Parts: sequence; C-alpha cells; structure tokens
Amino acid sequence: MLAYLLIYQFLSLPLMLLVKLLCPQLLSSSWFGLLLGELVQYAIALPVCWWIAKSANTPQRPLSRRKLSVSCFFKYLLLSIGLLFLFNLIGTAVNELLSQLKGSPAGNLVEQSVGSYTLWQMVLVTVISAPLGEELLFRKLVYRCVGAYGDKAYVFTSACLFMLMHGNVVQYPYAFALGGLFAWVYCKTGSFVEHHSAACLCQFYRRVIPYLAGESELVLSLLGMLYLLGAAYVGYTLWRCRGRHPLQNDPKLPEGALDAALLNVGMLLFTAASFAMAGYVILYL
Repeated sequence: MLAYLLIYQFLSLPLMLLVKLLCPQLLSSSWFGLLLGELVQYAIALPVCWWIAKSANTPQRPLSRRKLSVSCFFKYLLLSIGLLFLFNLIGTAVNELLSQLKGSPAGNLVEQSVGSYTLWQMVLVTVISAPLGEELLFRKLVYRCVGAYGDKAYVFTSACLFMLMHGNVVQYPYAFALGGLFAWVYCKTGSFVEHHSAACLCQFYRRVIPYLAGESELVLSLLGMLYLLGAAYVGYTLWRCRGRHPLQNDPKLPEGALDAALLNVGMLLFTAASFAMAGYVILYL
C-alpha cells in the first residue's frame, strides 16, 4: 500500500514535466492529466502493489461464493448510502473544527478535485475507475494477504487501509465505515461483480445525480430523503443486530501476529504518509 500510494501520488509529476518538454500542447486538455493519473494507477501502481503482496508467503483461505439476492443487494446499497451520510457528517464537522483552529477554511481535497470535473470525467473517475481499483486493492488483495487470519482481522485491516489511502480528514470517517461494510460483505459472499456494482451505484448516487440535478430543489430534496432513509436503515440494522456479532468463528491469531501486521516498517510509514497528506490538505490546499 505504501508503494501504491507513493507511485500513484508522485510518479505523475515527472511524467507531466516530461510531456511539458516534449509535447506541451497536450497539457491544454483537462483529459490528459486525468488519463495520465489513471494510467499510472492501473499500469504501474496496482501491478507493483500486487507483485509485492504476492511475493509474500502468506497462508490462504478460500472464499465461499454466494450470490446476493436482489433484496439483499438493495439493502446493502441502502446501508452504504446511510453510512456515507452519517460518517460524512463527522468528517465535515472535524474539518470545520480544524478550520476554526486554523482561522481559515481547511482544505477539502474531494470537493476541490471533483468540482473541476466535467460530467464524463466524473463518471470515469468516481463511478468506474475508483470503485474498480478499490475492489481490487482493498477487498481482493487485502483478503489474499490477511483473510486466513479470520473475518475480524480482514475487515478491520481493509477498513483501516481504505481510510488511510484517502489521506484526507474529511474522508477518513466514512472511508473507514464504508471500507468495513464492503469488506464484510465481500468476505461473506465472495462476490466481486455484485459488490463492485453496489460501490459504483453508491458513487453514482453521491456524485453524478447531484451534478445532473443542478439547482433542482425537487431532485435534491429526494436525494436528501434517501440519505435520511439510509441513516434510519443503519439504525434499524444496528438495533436488529444488538447482542449478535456479525463476524464469527475467527481462527486464533498466532502470538505476535497483530504486532507484525500493525507495527512493521511499511505500515508505520504508510500511516505517516497518510497523515502527512491530510496535514498538507488542511494547511495548504
């Protein structure tokens, strides 16, 4: 994850400088920088990350494959929308508190980036590319690495890594919540296509529909009502699950396994890099 973060964040810069020297007219297109970032992610960062992970001799636990029914799929989607709404409130409140302490608005990397996209750029990045990369990295790859140590270890690790990869205080709370939900559903179903579809629809609802709605009060009111319905469904689900633990039958971790997972040099550097990115966004963007 550290290698992925560094490659994805910093390799585009020297490539952009090279293009500026050799073919500067390409930089006039807003699509060029966006597509260059996607190329770096899928052609370099992801393969390097997979190669490092697969080179480790980690035990494997097969996933049981189970299709989601239509009703379960939409319940899962509604939970995603509810968690996104509730935990985004927390991230926004923390960002507002930091703004008060700073004496000026703290940076919000998400809004600054997405606000500059055209409709089709937003669809490509937020609805198609981002969910695909997240599924490959934080569900499939993380399960391959830590799935043998049980559902609890997998869900917690996936949620933490998904949160840290965002490098943004506003996104930390909901990234952790959604990362945990997505990982839990993945380890229970082993379903990639349905799981990826739910993530795409969640992003479509969050980004594309408000963009298309513009200033339409009716559409924005309906979106708000669905957010509230999702939040209510989160509360209902927690009430139904009271006294029951959704992650059962975890194998006992070998002695020292958690220290090895959380206190290794790569994990500590990855955490520090994420916090450094978050601090830079707050102070300078």
